[in-house]
Amino acid sequence: MAEDNNAPQEQAAPKTGDVNISNDVVSIVASLAASSVKGVSGMVSSISGGIAELLGKKNMSKGVKVNVNDKDVTLDLSIIVEYGAKIPDVAWEIQEKVKSEVEAMTGLTVVAVNVSVEGVSVPKEDSDKSQSGSAAYTVSEAVDNAAEAAGEVVDKASDYVQKAGTKAGQFVDLAKDKAEDLTGLAKDKAEDLADIAKDKAEDFADKVKDKAEEAVEIGSDILEDLKDRLSEEPEKDKAE
Repeated sequence: MAEDNNAPQEQAAPKTGDVNISNDVVSIVASLAASSVKGVSGMVSSISGGIAELLGKKNMSKGVKVNVNDKDVTLDLSIIVEYGAKIPDVAWEIQEKVKSEVEAMTGLTVVAVNVSVEGVSVPKEDSDKSQSGSAAYTVSEAVDNAAEAAGEVVDKASDYVQKAGTKAGQFVDLAKDKAEDLTGLAKDKAEDLADIAKDKAEDFADKVKDKAEEAVEIGSDILEDLKDRLSEEPEKDKAE
């Protein structure tokens, strides 16, 4: 069968440049998709312990951690669920919704959506406060948490100062011991040098004494010899 040269042929679209999607964009898409799932009260930062929920929708992306490897992306979401929701069902729906929305909008391949449930929101009983909806943590609780965290920091700092003081005291004691050891060694060395000098001086004095005694003996022999010679001279004169 002859080929139809007039048939239209598919051509690859020319590449006009690179498209880079920031992690913030991916996190916003994921957070909006997760928040749209029934039973989700809000996103929360796993570090701040729920404060992101109190900051409003502008900070919802802080509850999403994005890890991109080439075209593959892994998402870690921290959420607060509404009281009475079936958490496994909510988590599964979040995974499906987030995967679908992120892949559709970014073209990336979502390899995993990890959902961490950080709390359960309870509707407020007070009518005035109920207008703002349910919340997992009140502002006063957030302040209490911050105060508790600050107290822990102060305690750790106090422990550090105490340990530093102990280490400093140990260092001072060690330096003192080393100084005493060096002083003892210096004293011992000085005594050894004094003993050596004393021995050398005594040896030198003995040698000088011996030399002096030898000199005295030699001088005495010379005097005796002269005396004998002088006594022999008169006898020779008489004999002549």
